[in-house]
Amino acid sequence: MMTTTIPPLRYDPMDPSYAKDPYPLLARFREEAPVYYWEQGGGPVFFRYKDCIALMRDARLGHDPTLGAGFPQELKAAYPDFATLRENDLFMVPSEAHARLRRLLNPAFGPRAVEVHRPKVKAIIEGLLEKFPLEGVIDVSSDYTRQYPVRVIASVLNIPPNHEPEFIAFAESLISTIIPGLPPERFAACMPPVSRGMALVREIIADRRAHPMEDDLMTQLINACDEQDRLSDPELVSLVAGLLVGGTDTTYHGTNQTLLSLLQNPEQLAILRAEPSLARNAFDETLRYNMFGRVPFPRYATESFEFANVSIKRGQPVFMFLMSAFRDPEYLPDANVYDIRRQHTGTHWFGLGPHFCLGASLARMEAEIALQSLLARYPKIELAGEPVWGKHPIMRTMDKFPLRVSASA
Repeated sequence: MMTTTIPPLRYDPMDPSYAKDPYPLLARFREEAPVYYWEQGGGPVFFRYKDCIALMRDARLGHDPTLGAGFPQELKAAYPDFATLRENDLFMVPSEAHARLRRLLNPAFGPRAVEVHRPKVKAIIEGLLEKFPLEGVIDVSSDYTRQYPVRVIASVLNIPPNHEPEFIAFAESLISTIIPGLPPERFAACMPPVSRGMALVREIIADRRAHPMEDDLMTQLINACDEQDRLSDPELVSLVAGLLVGGTDTTYHGTNQTLLSLLQNPEQLAILRAEPSLARNAFDETLRYNMFGRVPFPRYATESFEFANVSIKRGQPVFMFLMSAFRDPEYLPDANVYDIRRQHTGTHWFGLGPHFCLGASLARMEAEIALQSLLARYPKIELAGEPVWGKHPIMRTMDKFPLRVSASA
């Protein structure tokens, strides 16, 4: 690609002011040019809605081709469990295998299928809230939104309660391994909990094969079958790992951003209090209005092609800045308005087509219950200080999110 034909993208995603509010900068980029070249990422970055959506639908873009090549032999030798886990990951398998896995898995993760888990999700979330004071300051990020997603996944998989700490350690270590630039010693420290977690999941798979359970996600996954084709044990273990990584962060960060957006738009918070059924819609509107990323979303060219007068080579990354796209006035004339009553025609922030987020329905249900339960317990909530933004290189995380709450009307 001729990088001289498009302007270079220059910005600091780690700038504290960007973490707090990236949208003025993104609007300037979007207005000045439709596409930039991002030297750090090694590919073009598209900012406008029509381009981003077209690229998300483009079959010539897929996962990073280097991932499908497998792990180096030295890594396999040093960390065989982790290598096996990742080589069966939905994000690493070839497109044909990906299509097969999605065909088997989709029925277990549809909106109706996940509704059976609502009582468990509600019990976990309300159990956390019961530990909070009726009056005072709570850190909603570390003590609430960070806590329930992993416990929900453990519950719907019916992980035995005595193994929950081990399962949570497995999740935390897995999430750490996806941080770009993780020092080798920190990566190595994550491996023992990962190996123990994988062994635990294998034990539970074996037990559940012998003793199936009703309304149990693990049993449903074990029984998932299409023309006698079933998930293998390595695929099942890898799927659980993928749920822990993807299902935890989206819900955690998305719920934080929803609460922050509601507090920054008090008229919308008042609407939600009056109509709690809008909680899921509030979560969707927040993912459109205030996504939690720092950097654009990548896909990789499976063949060379030209798009919007930009030549893209096979294997090259193509970036879509969805945070910009969903604030594009060509998408919504009032895109900068936060409106939890907005009727969305889709949930593109969860992906499109074969790359649509597998756990989207579960994440939306969790966020819905988390928002409804928090607001029901506390008729009064307000910021008790500015959120403390973390230094995660990919996501705008809130290390601290202090709220002053009161159970008195």
